[in-house]
Amino acid sequence: MLSKALGKYPEYRFKNGEKRLWNPIQKKTFADLPEERVRLALVEYLTGELGFSPSRISCESPVKLQADKTRSRTDLIYYNQDFKPELLIECKAPSVKLTEKAAIQIARYNEKVNARYLLISNGLVDHWFKNGADGVETLTWLPDTYEQQNPTSRDMEYWERRGFIGEKTDQETKQILTIYNEELFGDPVQPIKYLDFEGYPEAYALNHFYRIFGIDQQAKIAISMSSNHDGSTRFNAILNVKGANIAFVSSELAEMKFLEGVVHSGKGENVIDLNGIINLQESPKLKDRAVDLNKLLISYS
Repeated sequence: MLSKALGKYPEYRFKNGEKRLWNPIQKKTFADLPEERVRLALVEYLTGELGFSPSRISCESPVKLQADKTRSRTDLIYYNQDFKPELLIECKAPSVKLTEKAAIQIARYNEKVNARYLLISNGLVDHWFKNGADGVETLTWLPDTYEQQNPTSRDMEYWERRGFIGEKTDQETKQILTIYNEELFGDPVQPIKYLDFEGYPEAYALNHFYRIFGIDQQAKIAISMSSNHDGSTRFNAILNVKGANIAFVSSELAEMKFLEGVVHSGKGENVIDLNGIINLQESPKLKDRAVDLNKLLISYS
């Protein structure tokens, strides 16, 4: 079934200029890695939508498996009101397929944990299991306890804490960006992907979640808004043709308007005025601008 991590976003903190994931259970930061993003998205689901207490969730609990030279660690365990293991979760990166090997791994862990339910997730799909007297049963339905209880409230603070809006962006612009981010990233069934880039200055804040818009059979535009280490907000749009990123435009957002943008492509860097294409004071329909951004980036490629 579709993952409960979809449409959930981890919190971020900047530490010595580095963008790091914030784990609210362990109350410390971690490197921004795919598997960790999945784990924290599921923490968001458990504590936010289901209303489970963070005090009843553990991360990286050690388990000693037979024939293991070192202790293994579980990703997440949720404990019931009697503090007995209720749900054991194993997280994989989105690029990892959930195979029988993953099911065997979590079953081995549960020999020590003895949780009632098991969940394997790569952030895209979830596989649920029930541990009973007759062994482990594969579930095709979601247990009632884990059905959504409280829809996530996505106010300005939500998007700011998750790295979509910079804390030093002016208040009026933050309000507009809150609407834009809800449009782009609020629906879990939309094509949203975390993209990594190497070799570009941290100021561009390129590494983040993107909403992907298909333009035609060959071209896609990825759009994101993200905070950087100095507290400002960046707008980034990336052109992908035939599976390769060939150009992107980046601009700082401030005072309800786009400042000048910089287009990066095989032709070098070009400073342009983006106000004619995108205007924060207009109705927040960035998806309608994807075609215009495609034409812009194609012209510089």
